[in-house]
Amino acid sequence: MKLGNFYASGNTKRYLLVPLALFLVFLFLILVWPTVPRGIDLKGGTLLLIRSDKEINASGLKDLLSSSFDLTDLSVHGISSPSGFGVNVQFASNNLLQAARDEIDLGKAASESSPETALQHYSNAVSMLAPYLEETSLSSDADEALGQSELYLIEATKSVNEQMQSMIVERFSLGSNVAFQRRDVSPTLGESFWQTAFNVAIFAAVLIVLVVFLFFRKVIPSAAVIAAAVFDIAGALALMAVFGIPLSLSSIPALLMLIGYSVDTDIMLTTRMLTRGGKEPSGRAYESMLTGLTMTGTTIAALIAMIAISYLNQIEVIFAIAVVLFFGLAADLVSTWLMNAPILLWYVEGKRQKTFM
Repeated sequence: MKLGNFYASGNTKRYLLVPLALFLVFLFLILVWPTVPRGIDLKGGTLLLIRSDKEINASGLKDLLSSSFDLTDLSVHGISSPSGFGVNVQFASNNLLQAARDEIDLGKAASESSPETALQHYSNAVSMLAPYLEETSLSSDADEALGQSELYLIEATKSVNEQMQSMIVERFSLGSNVAFQRRDVSPTLGESFWQTAFNVAIFAAVLIVLVVFLFFRKVIPSAAVIAAAVFDIAGALALMAVFGIPLSLSSIPALLMLIGYSVDTDIMLTTRMLTRGGKEPSGRAYESMLTGLTMTGTTIAALIAMIAISYLNQIEVIFAIAVVLFFGLAADLVSTWLMNAPILLWYVEGKRQKTFM
């Protein structure tokens, strides 16, 4: 069935109400509720990936970890696919290990002015870690005690991880066909990643704005292209918030890629509207829409295949990238053909009226 030319009906400005209403909804979802979560890459914490041929009850696992370990911001999400089952366990910190680490840091700060105070802090740290250590002897020399307490912290962390894994295997009878993958990011490193990613995103956005303005050299068409890209990013972030997909080092590059996909169709539309003559502006917008829908449709089809394959094989990085791009391209259909096209029609028809006057 051929799509009719709804641009020929006149008064296309009313179409702008749709993207405007959606944009307000997007802002609410991003900034108010439920908001976009930050992954451990950008805020710090621990991510434990468990893969098994047996199903693992996510709520039961969360109860087990909550009662056995003092974990902050614990979240557990189950995964199931034809290739197997899995669970993603994420938490900000282990409060016991964090308290011991804080005591060691306090000892470092006091080591020069008061070695006795430093030794007391190191002793406090070792006492906290004692349940996970085979040996807890501590030197009376502050410098040696610092090295010992840091080694004890490493040993205790390893012991906690091993106990956690063995407890999971035993409770859910997973046997030998289970794989654990662990990723730890310190809060300081996570904040550094966040600042770097934010700066890169701003730099990329500024470059794209400059390129668009230099290419068209007209304020309204250029602003429409940029507004469409902003709408697409907002749409992707809003749907990430709804589905609980975190902002991470995997999803941020996808958002930057989305800007390129968005600008692609908008530049095609703008070029045809501004440079091609002969047909009525509504006819040019309609032909551009048919071409753009074909371009976006083929990309969305490829992304659906990527989402399906990465989900079935539990490839999380590819899944995150494909899902974010899919969300953004869905928003791009609205921003390009219900926002950018009506703005360009208003702009081109306004120029024509001035020419004939």
